[in-house]
Amino acid sequence: MRIGLLDHMGYGNLGDAAIQEVVIANIRKRLPNADIVGFSLVPDDTDKRHGIPCYPIRRLYPMLQNVANQSPGRMNFKTRVKSALKNNAFIRPWAKPLLNLAREFVNEMVFCVRSYCVLRSLDALVISGGGQLCELWYGPWSHPYTVFKFCLLAKLARKKLYFLNVGAGPLEHPLSRLFARWAVRFGDYRSFRDRDSQELVRSLGVRATTYVYPDPVYALQVGINGNGASPNASKPIIIGLNPIGFCDPRIWPRKDNFVYKDYLEKITRFSTWLLEQGYTLRVFTTETSVDQHVLEDLKARLHSRFSSPEVINQIFRSPSESVNDLLREMSGFDFIVTSKFHGIIFSHLLGKPVIALSYQRKMDVAMQAVGQDRFCADIERFDIDWLVKSFLLLVCEGEDIKLRSAAAVEANVAMLSQQFDSLFLPKDS
Repeated sequence: MRIGLLDHMGYGNLGDAAIQEVVIANIRKRLPNADIVGFSLVPDDTDKRHGIPCYPIRRLYPMLQNVANQSPGRMNFKTRVKSALKNNAFIRPWAKPLLNLAREFVNEMVFCVRSYCVLRSLDALVISGGGQLCELWYGPWSHPYTVFKFCLLAKLARKKLYFLNVGAGPLEHPLSRLFARWAVRFGDYRSFRDRDSQELVRSLGVRATTYVYPDPVYALQVGINGNGASPNASKPIIIGLNPIGFCDPRIWPRKDNFVYKDYLEKITRFSTWLLEQGYTLRVFTTETSVDQHVLEDLKARLHSRFSSPEVINQIFRSPSESVNDLLREMSGFDFIVTSKFHGIIFSHLLGKPVIALSYQRKMDVAMQAVGQDRFCADIERFDIDWLVKSFLLLVCEGEDIKLRSAAAVEANVAMLSQQFDSLFLPKDS
């Protein structure tokens, strides 16, 4: 059996990488001889990271024209058309935009044909995890269009199409909603990571049967990394801080420098308070591509308060490049403060009490699912007093929080195991 896995992965998001590790491991557990291929934003990264051949989900570069065999004294068809348009005073102002549009359309069609040929070799295409039905990054022509395109091609190729515990929203633009509605309608199986995503898709007019299951990362095998050990009075308490470049004009879709600076100032003040109280601080990231600037800005601010290079070097270490490295790093923390969705999930898996500074509803839902919504606050509205008080409460209730989180994780693992059995376990087993 040949199965394709599609995700907007490949640019350093270790949450996306963890999802694919889980899906690959669980398919191979049930179908040891399955041939698995990937479809991603950066195929080389997916190939290297997961050990599977991979194909692009977008045209990363314009197609190059093959001019090696052209005679230098002869105008080809493209050159003659450009020359004619250039010499026409009426058409000239529109010539370049029209040619660019035509070229992009032709190149996209060529890409679709190539992708269709690959999809024809599959038995099933699985769109798994993450915010696959989301317009946050670059609007309808980003995730929504890409998912719709591959869903349409998969159905034209008459292949099975599974949506596996995907996230949906935000979807405000009419085109985004159109692409998402038809993409999900094409599916043979449709499950979402939370009820908010399910309800959003239903509101688009999808009447087919849908399911809700936990985020696939809950099925990740954490091994010895998942110690969940209690803080030891003989050693310093280590706090892991996971910031995000929220509203940073250099990287975030919503560009609001005031909001970004306000967030940065609050986490700087909280970091300063932690250090002054004698806690050991470690700043970490689950996605360097989005976090690079905020890490640099936070480092510069803390350096102005704590001039010792040794202190700063202890706070900021080389970022983890793999899921295993990240879990190993996070396993050394006693408590975690994160602004990332999978920062929450990884904390739950490792048995680490966590505070979430939420920029999207999915993070609120993840904290509510383990009964810890009082340790979750809106990233724009929290204040430093709330953060300090919540942290002190987190420390006091740490052991009880671990027990409740462990029970929720265990239940999620059981649900995911049942789901993978229903989808990939051979019927005669």
